Amino acid sequence: MTVFKVHSNNGVIHNPAYPRRDVMGLLAKQIEQYRRPPRISIQLPAHHQSTPFALQPHDNNTLVVDFRWLGYTAGLRAIPDLATPYEKAGLEAKGLTILINGLREICPDCPVDVVAHRLGARVALMAVRTTRSKMWRNLLLSNAFEYSARTLLSLDCPMGKHLSINNLITQHTNVPAYIFNRFGPKPGPADRAICFGYKFAHSNWKETPDNTPEATRLILEMGANTFAFSMSKPNPVIQYMHQSFSIN
Repeated sequence: MTVFKVHSNNGVIHNPAYPRRDVMGLLAKQIEQYRRPPRISIQLPAHHQSTPFALQPHDNNTLVVDFRWLGYTAGLRAIPDLATPYEKAGLEAKGLTILINGLREICPDCPVDVVAHRLGARVALMAVRTTRSKMWRNLLLSNAFEYSARTLLSLDCPMGKHLSINNLITQHTNVPAYIFNRFGPKPGPADRAICFGYKFAHSNWKETPDNTPEATRLILEMGANTFAFSMSKPNPVIQYMHQSFSIN
């Protein structure tokens, strides 16, 4: 398996092994090693994991781009100021846009898929607004830390209408998701995090519970591995909190 690492800092991307070299030039050389144009799976982990999402390739013609930005652990340290990592995720969308638009120039025949977890989903959805490449075909969101109203803005554009989007929804007993939905920077009191379901129907949007065989199949098809995803498990403390406080 080939994994190409990209780091984004306030929307400026680089390869951590060669930070002073042009990242797209390095990526072009990596793609040239394939006999035919590879599928490119861009993966946005939730935190600075020691391993990328893809532990084994779904096929031999997939290039995994391990896209790193603000770690989720750093975001938890910001509690109760969840607006800080949330806004940071929005800034890093520029880096993802630069990456995908750049791929259109260096490898126009390579299909692109994106899989994003937690706040990485905000990065991906914000990038939808400014990306101009129909190479990007699929977007898989897992336990997505974004809100319905802002997601609607992202989908109401040519790129948003072109993508096939799968949203793996979690349960209200998911601790981090509960905290984000309850205390995060909602655009309005009636809105909710899309990890609990998207409020506006779209023909290219599908939702699947994250603890089902179908969700596992989707993760593997996107070139990722279920090891990197935290599946929902009942938590008695959060069950009590859910009964005591309403969740919009």
